[in-house]
Amino acid sequence: MPDVNANTSQGEASAAGGRKEHVLITGGLGFIGTHVADGYLAAGHKVTLLDSMVAAVTDGSWYAGNPDVEIIKLSVDAFFNEGHTFEPYDRIIHAASHVGPAGILKYVGKLGFEIVQATQEVVEECIRHDKPLVTFSSAEVYGRSGNLAETDTIQVPVDYNSRIEYAIAKTLTECLVVNSSKRGLRGIIIRPFNVTGPRQSSAGGFVMPTFVQQAQAGQPLTVFAGGEQTRAFLSATDLCRFLVEYMDKAIASEYFIFNVGNPDNTISIRALADRIKAMTGTKSEVVYADAKKIHGELYEEALSIHKIPVLHNAKSVGWKPLVTLDELIRETIDFYGSHKDMRALAMASA
Repeated sequence: MPDVNANTSQGEASAAGGRKEHVLITGGLGFIGTHVADGYLAAGHKVTLLDSMVAAVTDGSWYAGNPDVEIIKLSVDAFFNEGHTFEPYDRIIHAASHVGPAGILKYVGKLGFEIVQATQEVVEECIRHDKPLVTFSSAEVYGRSGNLAETDTIQVPVDYNSRIEYAIAKTLTECLVVNSSKRGLRGIIIRPFNVTGPRQSSAGGFVMPTFVQQAQAGQPLTVFAGGEQTRAFLSATDLCRFLVEYMDKAIASEYFIFNVGNPDNTISIRALADRIKAMTGTKSEVVYADAKKIHGELYEEALSIHKIPVLHNAKSVGWKPLVTLDELIRETIDFYGSHKDMRALAMASA
């Protein structure tokens, strides 16, 4: 088992009505998937972690010997092709996806299809067996800067780069879930805003683990595009609390889409680098770098220079974020002080 506490109250297992459930998590060995798994385990449930290993942050050894954990190393498509169904499970968390501004680059041109195909298969199976579903979209769907609310109009830029392909695919998965409610689906969509923390890999191009690992290695902290971008960082444990404690309330509400983020943790990327530098005590410099020289010519910055969540829908069902930015940075520093970035190491040796 991981030695990072999921911080989920066992007394808040309202998602299961006090009954031990069996939860299937696609992408279950990824950064978000493992945190969600730990939340359900802490609440006394059983989990099946379905993962293709494309973006996994562990090989599953964290969970060795735990009788409440089943691991299936297959893609969503292969899972169904091999004859598996959702019939044995009580609820489905669909977190499987290509992720990260750098992590998505090698899938350009097929990225959108693969995201939509997997979600369509999950939706159909949930309808077939009447299973409640949470699927993950992205704050990237907004296509603009500012304070972003679920009722805001989505903008689609005309520059069809990999990042836009990702955003359009996530938008279509939202349509699938919302419109499939008319066919009996019980499902909601989460738009997560800059979820981060322990276990997140630098390999996908995520800024928090990149800065922390650079600082710990005594390397320069590389800031892209001037560093004036502002982001509202959310703890993965706060995200998993929404699922474990508020999923049923959210499905029963009038809403389909839920921004899940922490506007109190808003900070510029340059200021984040300075804060991590101070908290690690590193002598590393903060430098401005060209992302394309690091990640390749296909890399693009987000169009949302300032990306702040409005939390109306999530707050309406009782959820609110709890973990502060400094707590989140400290947890990440502590984790990478004693753990390797397994996904980054695997990609480097590939």
